[in-house]
Amino acid sequence: MKLFSLLILCYILLIIQISVVPEATVAGSRPHLILVMLCFALFWSRDATVFLWGILAGLIYETFDSAIPGTGVLLLTSLVWVAFRVQLHFQIRSLISRFMLILVLAFVFDGLFHILNHLEAIRLLDLTSLAQHAAGNALYTAVAGLGLLVSFKIISRLVPIEFGQSLRNESVYESRFSH
Repeated sequence: MKLFSLLILCYILLIIQISVVPEATVAGSRPHLILVMLCFALFWSRDATVFLWGILAGLIYETFDSAIPGTGVLLLTSLVWVAFRVQLHFQIRSLISRFMLILVLAFVFDGLFHILNHLEAIRLLDLTSLAQHAAGNALYTAVAGLGLLVSFKIISRLVPIEFGQSLRNESVYESRFSH
């Protein structure tokens, strides 16, 4: 059920990223909602399927940002591996630590993605403006991710449905007289 929920969330966030986010820039910064979805996959599925989400998110970034093929997938799977190891080691569960993980992941991804795809145009003066731009995008991404995390937490408390629950009836018949 988590896979299906994350897939629906990915579609919704991709539509919002394409349609709403270009109009909602603040001081030239915009959030990376697909990266937020990747962080949710990292938080909700604590196994190797998060790398598949990293590949999917990398393909989405390569497609919509007209990047060099392979840079988004390589960068996001590498960053997800590091974030996955950090999350397993430190058992990240609080909202503040998740906010910080989204912030750092978004900053490193945004900076390295632009450096890898515009390597011939990068100069020393561009690096300072690139760092400021990446910091703005990362902060905007982390705030959007924190807002979604809080709203999902509120919804999960108010709605009595367990989304991780299987739909199959797995009850087993046990005879009272077989003992």
